[in-house]
Formats: sequence, structure tokens, C-alpha cells
Amino acid sequence: MKRLSIILSLLTALVISSCDNQPTVDCVQVKIIDQICGNAIFQVIGGAVPDDVANTWTDSSGTTYENVFTTMVSPCDSGVQIGDILFVKIVDQRPVSDCLVCTAMLADTPKPFLHTVISKECEVGGGDF
Repeated sequence: MKRLSIILSLLTALVISSCDNQPTVDCVQVKIIDQICGNAIFQVIGGAVPDDVANTWTDSSGTTYENVFTTMVSPCDSGVQIGDILFVKIVDQRPVSDCLVCTAMLADTPKPFLHTVISKECEVGGGDF
């Protein structure tokens, strides 16, 4: 009976400790500053700021942004628009996509380029940072 009690206590402790309402460590909350044909500029607004982002960047109209980087957004991620706030994960390689992409590019983008994927998993914590 003691064994069962100990095992149940350990399982309960394991289950409780595995419940975490915070987004995973590699999730970053971003705002889309600009985009065209999948080329996008993201501003980090929540989570840990990745090392490779630009501290500041000024667009062609003279507006200065902090913690920005350039990335690609899959055209299959419909409904993603300038001004949207979403969660992304930084990945090592651009995800393979069957979506068609036009060839227009943004001019004067921030130099840091990071590959990202939009992640619904990151929203589990409700965006509390």
C-alpha cells in the first residue's frame, strides 16, 4: 500500500510540474511592421528577444522601430496582415512550402534575417510575458 501511495504521489508531482501556462521558451510575440509577397518585417514585442535582431531600424518614412528583423511569411498563412500580432518560433531553415510566392520584395529592410514559423502552440499561455 505504501508503494502505491508513493507512486501516486510521484505521478501527481510530475503531472503538476509539467503544467506550464507560459509560452515555450522559443516562442516570440511579434507585430508585423510591413510585408509584401511573403517578405516581412517583424518587431519583437514579447518574449525573449533573439540575439540576432536589429536593436533599432528606421524605415523610409523616418519611423524608428526597436528589436526588428526580416523574415518570410508563407502565403498559405492567410489572413496575416500588417499590424497583426502573433507568435512565432525562430527556426534554423525556411520551412518547405507548396505555396506560390510573387517576386516583389521590400526595400530597405533590417539586415538581420531570421527564419520563422507561425505557431499556435505558443498562444497557450495567453501571451503573458
